Amino acid sequence: MTPTTTVASTLLIETFRDPAEGCLGYLVVDEASRIALAVDPRLDQVDHFVESLAAHGARLAYALDTHTHADHLSGVRRLVQRAGGSVLAHQSSKLGAATRRVRGGETLALGGTTVAVLDAPGHTPDSLALLVEGHLFTGDALFAGGAGRTDFMGGSASDLFDTMRRFEALPDTTVVHPGHDYVGRPVTTIGEEKAKNPLLRERDRERLVVRLSERRELPANMATILRHNLGEADAPVVAPADLHARLADPMPPILVDVRTLLEFQSERIEGARSLPLAELDARADEIPEGAEVVTVCRTGVRATIAAESLARTGRRARVLDGGMVAWRRARLPVRVGRRRLAVDRQVQLIAGSMVLAGVALGTLVSPWFLGLSAFFGAGLTFAGATGTCGLALLLAKLPWNRALPGDGSAAATCAAGSVVAPSCAASTEPRG
Repeated sequence: MTPTTTVASTLLIETFRDPAEGCLGYLVVDEASRIALAVDPRLDQVDHFVESLAAHGARLAYALDTHTHADHLSGVRRLVQRAGGSVLAHQSSKLGAATRRVRGGETLALGGTTVAVLDAPGHTPDSLALLVEGHLFTGDALFAGGAGRTDFMGGSASDLFDTMRRFEALPDTTVVHPGHDYVGRPVTTIGEEKAKNPLLRERDRERLVVRLSERRELPANMATILRHNLGEADAPVVAPADLHARLADPMPPILVDVRTLLEFQSERIEGARSLPLAELDARADEIPEGAEVVTVCRTGVRATIAAESLARTGRRARVLDGGMVAWRRARLPVRVGRRRLAVDRQVQLIAGSMVLAGVALGTLVSPWFLGLSAFFGAGLTFAGATGTCGLALLLAKLPWNRALPGDGSAAATCAAGSVVAPSCAASTEPRG
């Protein structure tokens, strides 16, 4: 992951984006003092935050989540363990590990820079926003073109209406850094949202409540994610080198690889068994009680969810720290199988090629060929806005994207790459 760096007057802002889910995290550094604030770091981004702190010679003063996330694992506590600093949380948060609780109207000192805290309930009761030198970090209270859903975790559309009015009162030039990007605009402004965002533009409280009243499917593994993010569960980790040494013991740990079967068949640690995360609850009995277990995935996120789920069944499980990415980085042995390009990359290659072909043919042959570029561009826009990509679903069914029989689990989970549903976004369509 290569973060995007923005230099704004006395600030340096690095944006960390998760390409699969559109999650955005931020490192804000006061350039004069080199004191930093981390906003919404994901668990799988902790290494990147630590590397950026070192690259900028910065010291972490604070790390916080703008709200209790339900769709991904927070890296706030792990980051503070690695880099120092204090864990902050809104006064309404149920996080037990908070060093300090804050609320709207308070300020934080970031070297010579003042960070203003704003209450921003609606998506969750403990939502907050941060205003730093004309830059507003909104979490899920405001996205480009939308906002966070309000149908779970104590959400309130009426509270979101008040939060929108609070944001609306800020200068139009205020730069907005949201917690998710579902439409390909990771940065926007209050002025742009006042002009284009249907939720911010809604001036009738009751109409907004009706508009956001639709109840949708909850994020996958939500209960386990919430327990982790509230500090109620925190699976222990094992470093790649330590695990490699343990595998040579007479009684090595059981390796449970919770990636999809497609990923497992592409490469794996020798001796690992496949048990995709989606099947874990139904197949937990396959793991002997009392056995030492290490869960494995690509970066450690799914493995953490798996380990904390197994803990509820009384099984002891640790997580391979950093997953297969860290295992390969340590140059440890990997059993390589049939490598296949991920579905999301196949979508990107096909769509990008068609857009380029349409432009080239439209320029050299006939303007009618520009329709090809428009068609695929519209398809990508629809996929980003709705989380549904017909091309990805089609590619996932093709023979080369199917798991091979007789290797690990009998059932494969062929995910459509990075094309996922915007699980935290509210619908912007009028209702009623």
